[in-house]
Amino acid sequence: MNTEQNFLVRYGLHSFVSFAQLNGKDTFVIKNRESESMICHAEYLIKETFGEVMKIHLN
Repeated sequence: MNTEQNFLVRYGLHSFVSFAQLNGKDTFVIKNRESESMICHAEYLIKETFGEVMKIHLN
């Protein structure tokens, strides 16, 4: 597993967040079916770990 996948498993986000390349850019994809609080929590963890430059996409 790569760093991003390990991160998702470590923080229990792997059930509703995935990591992919979209339009040639590394992107975390969050499934929109989750509650707003879970989406915000995932976004916070991603930004704290990978910085503001990491792309986040709601699907």
